[in-house]
Amino acid sequence: MDRQHIESIVQTVLTALLKCPIGTHSTRANTPQWDSLKHIEVVFAIEDELQLQFDEEHLASLDSVTSIVDMVLARHAA
Repeated sequence: MDRQHIESIVQTVLTALLKCPIGTHSTRANTPQWDSLKHIEVVFAIEDELQLQFDEEHLASLDSVTSIVDMVLARHAA
């Protein structure tokens, strides 16, 4: 899976869960709908969609499209 494909999946999941347009530069800070409860839903949905599991200590840092994509790429490289 390449970066563009992962980014597309992440954006699709976020758009569906948050019910708002999500772009490459979307973050929790600039997306009011992405609150703490939705954050957990986002993480679980991305884990399910990409068939992986994030380490608990990294969950808080998954606060943007870019950080999620970076972490997915790192998990796939490991």
